[in-house]
Amino acid sequence: MGTDRLVFIRTDGNGQIASGHLVRCVSVASACVQRGMEVRFLVSDKESMDLLEALTKLPVICLQTALYNHLEQELPEVCELLSSAACGTSVPEKSVIFLLDSYYVTEDYLSTISSINPTVKTVYLDDLQLFDYPVNLLVNYDVIPDTSLSAYQAAYQRAGQLLLGALYTPLREQFQDREIVVREAACDVLITTGGSDPYHFCLELANRLCTFSSDYSGVIFHIVIGKLNTDRDALSALSAKNDFLILHENVSDMASLMEQCDLAVSASGTTLYELCALGVPAISFIMADNQLTAAKAFEEADAIPCAGDLRTDYESVMKNVMDFLKSLLVASDVSLTKRKSAHENMHRLVDGNGALRIADAIMKL
Repeated sequence: MGTDRLVFIRTDGNGQIASGHLVRCVSVASACVQRGMEVRFLVSDKESMDLLEALTKLPVICLQTALYNHLEQELPEVCELLSSAACGTSVPEKSVIFLLDSYYVTEDYLSTISSINPTVKTVYLDDLQLFDYPVNLLVNYDVIPDTSLSAYQAAYQRAGQLLLGALYTPLREQFQDREIVVREAACDVLITTGGSDPYHFCLELANRLCTFSSDYSGVIFHIVIGKLNTDRDALSALSAKNDFLILHENVSDMASLMEQCDLAVSASGTTLYELCALGVPAISFIMADNQLTAAKAFEEADAIPCAGDLRTDYESVMKNVMDFLKSLLVASDVSLTKRKSAHENMHRLVDGNGALRIADAIMKL
């Protein structure tokens, strides 16, 4: 059961593309291991390797010919590695799975991988719909309204199998089968931008919270930063001076921290799906193009409102976030009702078991 499958996961993370690809791939990898499969990561450089090794103990291979944004030049090396594995020359003969998560993939790259050996099966994690991907299994965990499902299916004619919708969100094992209790009063708030913060959102918001600290008596703000956050020292200094600001770095058990919180402010990335799995009422904001679809979909599902796009309307985003906090941190029946409604709408979309569903589909390839 599963032990005859060797899964190679090709992905990257760095200061330019952040760490979201790594996080969701580690989630899939962990689920594959849970199902008895062997997993190895392939990355383009030492920066990706260092970030990945902080997230998982699974083997990581640093390719010698790769650039994260020019995948074609690594093809001879990757093809040789996959061919050797498929033929049993580098490992005992196994069914080989190649899972790719990169926005720099091309049709030629995937077609070349698919032509190596009939036993090499391809999987792609997509959220941009750049072209019709020629793969055995395609995963897109966008929040997809029923009215849009046929359009998504039509866009992926060349994929052998489709896993579409938020139920396939690849979250870490810690988010499986967990849900918060909506408390009478909101006293703890999570603030995060993910692995990086190129627009210095956390620092700016923290400064504004300090300016208006009298408006938030008794509230604790938990600011979570990753290794790629360049404002660590400034945030640490603010936290040291203000006991209502708590700085958390490189959190390994994010689910437990989220469970402590009554509200969240988050960039529109994987974190939104994690918040949904637990049902933590939140507001999102956009920092990159790949976050646009999710932000819009969560808002249209009456799950998570979007404050706007930091890149084009910074001040408006900040105002909307501050207004959100002021309205829901007030102890009132109206605030409680709004938080309970958001909790229910969010948890209905994502249940935390998406990575296992992906692993089960990989098992059947």
